[in-house]
Amino acid sequence: MQKQYTLDTYKIAEDYFDRMLQEVTGIKCLVLDEETVQIISLVYSQTSILKKDVYLIERIDQPSEGKMQHLKVIYFIRPTEQNQQRLLQELEKSRFAEYYIFFSNSASNLFIETIAQADNLDLIKQIHEIYIDYYILSSHLYSLNVTSTYGLTKQQPLWNQTDNQVLQRVYEGLLSVLLSLKRVPMIKYLSSSDACLQLASKLTKKLKEEQQQNMSQLGQDSKTLLLIWDRREDPITPLLNQWTYQAMLHEIIGLQNNRIDIERKQKAIGDVNNVSSGNQDKEFVLNEKEDQFFMDNMYENFGDMTSNIRNFVESIQLEKNKSKKMETLQDIQNIVDSLPELKKKSNNLNKHFTLSMELNNTIEQQELMEISKAEQEISTKEARNDQANMIFEILNNKQIPKYQKLKLVIMYALRYENEDKIGKMKEKLKELGLTQTQTNLINHALDYAGKQHRSGDLFSTKNTINKYLNKIKNVMKDVPNVFTQHKPYIINIINQILENQMKENEFATTDLNFFREQPKEIIVFILGGATYEEAREIAMLHKEKSINALIGGTFVHNSYTFLAEIRNIAKDKKDEFGVQDGSLVYR
Repeated sequence: MQKQYTLDTYKIAEDYFDRMLQEVTGIKCLVLDEETVQIISLVYSQTSILKKDVYLIERIDQPSEGKMQHLKVIYFIRPTEQNQQRLLQELEKSRFAEYYIFFSNSASNLFIETIAQADNLDLIKQIHEIYIDYYILSSHLYSLNVTSTYGLTKQQPLWNQTDNQVLQRVYEGLLSVLLSLKRVPMIKYLSSSDACLQLASKLTKKLKEEQQQNMSQLGQDSKTLLLIWDRREDPITPLLNQWTYQAMLHEIIGLQNNRIDIERKQKAIGDVNNVSSGNQDKEFVLNEKEDQFFMDNMYENFGDMTSNIRNFVESIQLEKNKSKKMETLQDIQNIVDSLPELKKKSNNLNKHFTLSMELNNTIEQQELMEISKAEQEISTKEARNDQANMIFEILNNKQIPKYQKLKLVIMYALRYENEDKIGKMKEKLKELGLTQTQTNLINHALDYAGKQHRSGDLFSTKNTINKYLNKIKNVMKDVPNVFTQHKPYIINIINQILENQMKENEFATTDLNFFREQPKEIIVFILGGATYEEAREIAMLHKEKSINALIGGTFVHNSYTFLAEIRNIAKDKKDEFGVQDGSLVYR
């Protein structure tokens, strides 16, 4: 029997927003900032908000003109200096009858006092802190929507002001996750990373203060482990083509805060024939809490998912056929009652059918099966010569896009850094039309996450016993799906934790809430970004082994956004390798 999931941030956020909108009674206005408007939309639809007597929703940086002194107003904003100034300006105008302020994170006493002193008319009735300063993408995945943390890969003394600001935002977001869950965890962090050390230290200091002030509210006996990890330890996972539904959608089209826009992807790759063709919707919302088909299939492989779409079609067709049988008044009443739900199901079917067709077309056009077989070989097996020959065959395949070829060479270089054939692969890429700037991404990937920057055993090659066992595993294992042999390295680390075999030389532990037992809950944070493949594996741990685990990161990458991050290492910011909205401009 599966144990109850105890790290459901979605449920926590829903409860927070329910209380926020219900406790302020009567007709009201809701004011959000550029981040909280996205944070709340992941949990609450606009329709749901309007049902809570919200008359108007507006942005704090785009206030409407005129006074509405018959209305109360709720502000759900981040406690930033910029928002403080906007709030002070708003209090001067006093557009509303009553003000209820909800900050998405901890605000200092001075911050709150400054606002209170400006409230000359006693308009502010309540000020609260509700710790939702992060983006809840699914039951097992959260993000901070910080697109780039490259500056934090430098040694801490070399950080500039922007780097320190980025670390502060990361700290605030992760603190919010812990405070919303009411957890005081034991913190382990990658000891080779200055940024992981700084983040762990700041969290430890703040949580000790919170412990002293809120002893009864924070769960100190939960045996929760927070693992702070660095994306550079596993640069392979974000580069792979994906074959489970949610991860495929992000890699091939691009998910942004659970929204997917086919037309934007088509424009980015120059597919002018399909842009705005017909009247079909091109932008969809994919939320497991509101879409039963997506919840049931988000982690399924593409073949099983398409079979389930077929079953979905048949079930809707069956319901439509029932509507043709109207023999009594009760039959008519039943059909009328079922029409809204039937329409909802039909629209949902259309959404997933459209998305699956887009995925299928891309798989065929770009020969992604061929490229993915090669990726899986490189990521799971040691065979440099055979894999090099395989890559040269792919480089000669005119059907496969240049981007996929470049990505494959990057993966090979990450595995076999000093291999002579890498130089020949670069020359071949240049013959295909890639510029020096574009092929330089191969070197940049090594500068970002080469073996000198990794402390873990990503390819199971450091330990001779592991290397031998890995070979046996690859020979003997009956792999049910050749496209999903790879397992993210972070899952190896979690399994080590569960088996009490964690490599202590790779990780340090702060003095916060230390315990020696096996953790009952594991919260993973990846500095540099997580992936949907990793989120799926975490969800499977709970489903199959009842492991309570939650994963998140500064961002959720696909290969395009990950290579855009690696490109930040280049001094020349004006190269030809353009990235727009996470999609490469050329293929």
